[in-house]
Amino acid sequence: MKRKRTLIVLVIAFVLAVVTTLSMDRQEVGNEVGMIAENFELPTNDGHQSEFSEYEGRVVVLNMWASWCEPCRDEMPDLMSLQDDYNSQGLDVVTVNMQTYERTLNDAPEFIEEMGLTLPVFFDEDGVVSDRYGIRVLPTSFIIDRDGEIKHVIAGEVNYQMLEELIGPLL
Repeated sequence: MKRKRTLIVLVIAFVLAVVTTLSMDRQEVGNEVGMIAENFELPTNDGHQSEFSEYEGRVVVLNMWASWCEPCRDEMPDLMSLQDDYNSQGLDVVTVNMQTYERTLNDAPEFIEEMGLTLPVFFDEDGVVSDRYGIRVLPTSFIIDRDGEIKHVIAGEVNYQMLEELIGPLL
């Protein structure tokens, strides 16, 4: 009887140790530094439906913006330059327009044309990405490494030099 109890206790302890070890190796999906960036599927400015996971294996600057936001307008040229300069080294600058924050649905396409925006744009039409990524400030940028881990979250305007310093170690 004592042997049976001892054996049961040992088996339970072993199972708990295995479960604990396996769960420690998994990173949580979310919107904070150290978490894995959540995948999403949205319409894009090229007229297709695309998934964020298409950028897996690359360093990504994920930028959330709205057309009326002055800091969003101010940072776009730097984001495009960064994409041009570092794309061959494995960087993608990807943007998400917060459609639910726009005054009209025509504002984002007009902004894209006006700015000559060369970056991919996802349209968050229902606010799903805004909610999942906890967007409270525009612009907000996420720096994501090749493994999909969020390394930096920047609420507010970014510039070329700032981003260059943050992506350098990840490339």
